[in-house]
Amino acid sequence: MKRKNRKPRTAKKNKARRAPRTKLRRTKSRKRRPTIKKLRRYLTFKNERQTLAHQKALRALRLMREEGLSLSAATRREHIKQNTFLRHVGSAVHRSGSGKPWKASKSDSLRARMRILTPQGPVFDVVRGLRERKLLASYEKALRKFRAGEDGAGKELSAFRGLTVGGHVLVTDLNLLIQLEEAGQLDFDSLYFSVGGAS
Repeated sequence: MKRKNRKPRTAKKNKARRAPRTKLRRTKSRKRRPTIKKLRRYLTFKNERQTLAHQKALRALRLMREEGLSLSAATRREHIKQNTFLRHVGSAVHRSGSGKPWKASKSDSLRARMRILTPQGPVFDVVRGLRERKLLASYEKALRKFRAGEDGAGKELSAFRGLTVGGHVLVTDLNLLIQLEEAGQLDFDSLYFSVGGAS
């Protein structure tokens, strides 16, 4: 007896194999999208936490310099862990040996995102080093005195004429400051960048 010619089954097998592959690919592509969204949200939250921690570390460092507080006392007041403090501003402190108390260096090159007043209004920009941070803090003190109408505030502001912080020339023109005050551009709470605020 002659055997009937049978069609090769390879075509059917290939068709059967192709179907589940396309399904798997579609399933994988669907799972990737929410994963990417979660990752973006996590990175945003992480950056915000790092920014807040950096601000607290800088404030604790200022307490060590200005009030002579120990590292533990300064970090306790700013509610920040000592390890976190050292991770952010560790290059600005030193100690003579293991177990010895930490002391703040006389200067540093740390960066901070701070509020700087310009002729167009306040902006937040990167301020580099202790010298610029102290200069901006002194300028803000004179600016507060000017807003409060204290005697000699104009003379204090004139001492900052021509000086720059973060690449911005400090505003010392009294008429311009009055205009900015009337426009509500001199209201501020903190020198440092606040997460969720201006950027």
